[in-house]
Amino acid sequence: MLAFLVRTSTRLYGVVIALSLLLLIYGSYRLSTAGLDIFPEFSPKQVIIQTEAPGFSAEQVERQVTQPIEVALAGLIGLTSLRSESIQGLSIVTALFTENSDSYRNRQQVTERLSQLANTLPATVKTPTAVPLSSSSATVLTLGLTSNHHDLMHLRTLVDWTVVPKLLAVPGVADINVFGGAVKQLQIQINPEQLHRYNLSLTDITQAAQRATALAPAGFVENSNQRLTLKVSGLPQTPTQLKKCVVRTYHGQPLLLGDVATVTYAPAPAIGAAQIGGQEGIVLMVIGQYGANTLSVSRAVERALVEFEPLFAEQQIDFHNPLFRPADYIETSLNNITGHLLLGSFFVVLVLYLFLYNSRTALIAAI
Repeated sequence: MLAFLVRTSTRLYGVVIALSLLLLIYGSYRLSTAGLDIFPEFSPKQVIIQTEAPGFSAEQVERQVTQPIEVALAGLIGLTSLRSESIQGLSIVTALFTENSDSYRNRQQVTERLSQLANTLPATVKTPTAVPLSSSSATVLTLGLTSNHHDLMHLRTLVDWTVVPKLLAVPGVADINVFGGAVKQLQIQINPEQLHRYNLSLTDITQAAQRATALAPAGFVENSNQRLTLKVSGLPQTPTQLKKCVVRTYHGQPLLLGDVATVTYAPAPAIGAAQIGGQEGIVLMVIGQYGANTLSVSRAVERALVEFEPLFAEQQIDFHNPLFRPADYIETSLNNITGHLLLGSFFVVLVLYLFLYNSRTALIAAI
């Protein structure tokens, strides 16, 4: 059999060379598109639904949020089990599907069922959302920001409105988890003594703020040849403007929002914090998409971050990059494999030459 293969290969050397080139091209293509990650995709087929319920206790979240979601998801094709966790202000429901199911079809089924819950959940509960589909190892890069010249509210605003949108535009990034900082809010801090003095309720303040800030369609004006759309302008955008809004009339005089409350920019109630080297700051975890190449995504994110270096230097912000980078392990492994393969090939060629004293045979083995 071996002699037949040798004679056939020698006689049809053109076919052998052509097949070898095709195999080389295909192998090079597969190598260049291969997914590189720390771990294989070991997580089960699942869809995680998170729902924010500000102000709700764990018991209220369980009864009014988690249970309706579980009832809505029951009976999906391929669904094996449902797991849930209800904590203060947050509901987490995990739907597990069979291993041979399609992840994108599973998410489509879940999204369709969740759309039916719009009128079922309490009004103050936010819309249930499916967590972006990510790889089993998830995090591809962890970054940090600290500053001795700016407060945490300034850092968080910069991250939420400048850094995160830029990183989400990088191909292969599924989500950015931000920890720490202070989310900037335009707050109405009510004075209970003033409410009692003017015989007002919280509902009165809430309705006044809604009337002042509501963006309603103004319709249009039409003439013989065109239609002009009307737009409402002059809505309060700053604390100074909002505190001048009228709540009601009191003894014939307008009672302003600033008379019964303090209107100012303030941080939202924090649900977590982050420290970098013992200093309070902001930590960003870049989450990779399902099936994405961790090495290429990490390098693409780092190229995008280069554009922020002048901004960070100008605002005297310390940028910690990276705090954690799984691609380091991949690059080290690739370098080790490359060195071992080259060393092994050298010894194979050397042994063949020493035993056979034939450079052509050694060259064939090397190729």
